[in-house]
Amino acid sequence: MNERLGRGLSALIPDRDSVDTAGVALGNLPLDKIKANRYQPRKDFNDEKLLELAESIKQHGIIQPLIVTKTEGSEYELIAGERRLQAARLAGLDLVPVVIRSVSKKDQLQLAIVENIQREDLNPIEEALAYQTLAEDFALTHQQIAQSMGKDRATITNSIRLLKLPLPIRGYISQGLLSSGHARAILSVEDDYQLLFADFLIKFKLNVRQAEEKAKSFVQSLSKDEETPQKTALTRSFEQELNHALGLKARVRDHKGKGSITLEYSSPEELERFKNLIKNIR
Repeated sequence: MNERLGRGLSALIPDRDSVDTAGVALGNLPLDKIKANRYQPRKDFNDEKLLELAESIKQHGIIQPLIVTKTEGSEYELIAGERRLQAARLAGLDLVPVVIRSVSKKDQLQLAIVENIQREDLNPIEEALAYQTLAEDFALTHQQIAQSMGKDRATITNSIRLLKLPLPIRGYISQGLLSSGHARAILSVEDDYQLLFADFLIKFKLNVRQAEEKAKSFVQSLSKDEETPQKTALTRSFEQELNHALGLKARVRDHKGKGSITLEYSSPEELERFKNLIKNIR
């Protein structure tokens, strides 16, 4: 495990006295030579704040260099500084200051996560997806991820658990309508009632402590005449069609026109067959 990662971006940016160290270079690059980070965990950028940063760059330039790595061709790929890169384009810059480092793909993702987390730029779902990528694509344990991020293992595990929520609820969290604390309360509710519970929390603006208390009795408190996410003939029929077409167990949840589709596989062979099916569709 790379011990530099726990120290964040300071481990990447060399002191001026050491810029001639092998594998490190400090200089300027044309914007059109820098590609976006393929492992960038942050998906949503605030347009208004980007414009504010662009105006600041016009007046003061880029104070902190972007960090890039050399690709096999003549281009460079961003490691850290996605907002500065986008704002520099908006500001009309041709050249930007950079630190050039040689890093592995794993380090590239980890450092992009570190930068965003230290600036509190990632929403909880983006953070969870980034940790999941480290776990699945780079075969890191939750403990190893925690060490590299300077967090405890339970924090990483709880973050990744958010991805078990139905997509509409994950959307609520990404939009800031619900917090990670709300999400943990929702996960304690039976699967078929999670979306209904999430809507309830938003409607009545419950805080996290209230959500945790309500989660203990929410299902039992539903009145008989209240709409609950019961399966209709349409959803059952659709589930059967998906089971037949995909060869996987499918569950369809619908409530007031919103819901989720969950696919379950019981062996690596079933998962591989599904991956091949998706590839053929593309």
